[in-house]
Amino acid sequence: MFALAPHLTERDREIALRLYDHQLLTTDQLQLLFFSSKRRAQDRLLFLYRNRVVDRFYPPSPFGAGKPQAHWLLDEAGAILVCAMLDLERKELGWRRRDDWGSHPQLVHRLEMNRFVTDLIAATLPDATIGVSAWFSSRDAANRLGVQELVRPDCGFLFDTLAGAIDCYLEWDRGTETRETLKRKLDGYRLAEGRLHFDTRQKQSCNVLFVVPGPGRITTLRRAYDELEPKRERHRQSPYLVDLDGRWPLLAATASDLRQQGPLRSVWQRIDAEDEQRFALRELPVRDDLAPAILERTLGRRWRKEQPRFWQQLSPLHRSRDNEQPAPESAAPDSPAPAAAADLQADAFVERVRRLREAQLEEARCDLEDARSAGCWPGDVADLRPSGTDGLMPDPEATEEPWR
Repeated sequence: MFALAPHLTERDREIALRLYDHQLLTTDQLQLLFFSSKRRAQDRLLFLYRNRVVDRFYPPSPFGAGKPQAHWLLDEAGAILVCAMLDLERKELGWRRRDDWGSHPQLVHRLEMNRFVTDLIAATLPDATIGVSAWFSSRDAANRLGVQELVRPDCGFLFDTLAGAIDCYLEWDRGTETRETLKRKLDGYRLAEGRLHFDTRQKQSCNVLFVVPGPGRITTLRRAYDELEPKRERHRQSPYLVDLDGRWPLLAATASDLRQQGPLRSVWQRIDAEDEQRFALRELPVRDDLAPAILERTLGRRWRKEQPRFWQQLSPLHRSRDNEQPAPESAAPDSPAPAAAADLQADAFVERVRRLREAQLEEARCDLEDARSAGCWPGDVADLRPSGTDGLMPDPEATEEPWR
């Protein structure tokens, strides 16, 4: 891993971090987020796969449907990269490799949820006035709300417009949960809003989005919300309880409407109101406390080759600074630059990898000394160095007589 790190680019590190956050992405989704063409995506992902930064599997498909596209996961070398980026020890990462994703019960849920966000990113690319600047994992979305014990969204994202950033938290519902579970979720979001506003004294506007199988599920959500009215009334009458009459919009849309009309159309209905009006994402309340995003750097746009400094970001981290020269002014914007400027983030990343390697070596030395002092280490240790052979039987020499 220490030898591989200088050959990785900033894009490789972001791919590993994205797979750590969202667990599973297809080739098309990674191409949308990080590459300008499918061929470049396949070539680079193959390099990362051979070096165990990423892993892949092919889910079963119906007979005659052809080979499905690869589904990419994080692998062990990628986990070490994420540790270096987050400045964590490997045992603190909370990640382990899974071999059963092809038959995992949450596979369809994960694929559908990630497909919704990537479809939204793809829909924003033709319009220069909107974009998705951030895509949060379930863990990070709960941390942003600050109440992990109350609610844990499936994911979150920031939908940026010229008017500001729209903070959204997504719940992907496949109709498998009971009404009591839905009540706890709805109640958890209202409690999260009340606690967040009570602690920060700020009225942050967030939007909770439910994607459901059909219109009947929206009716079930509204009934579950109405059944929370007695609890909301108790909180109104007590000055010591948080207000549950929140202002965060609770909205729902059916998966069929999203497929037919697209994620940018007016497909979202209010759960907490009887109004039948439908809203589009750009019509939802924005957050005034967030700085405006650079729309040219949003997801799906940052790693396009027409972006400034694209080729410099793709340069390996082992480039020497001695030969750095400024790029000529007459060079084309998408032509490779002969040299790159100093990348302080890359230098810090390599330094964290070095510290992680030294810590692992020191831990191995301590374990060895403890084993020797306890008398558990044999005196004569077998030589486990590689022999240099490739394990294949060589062809017989020409002088060797054939077997009879």
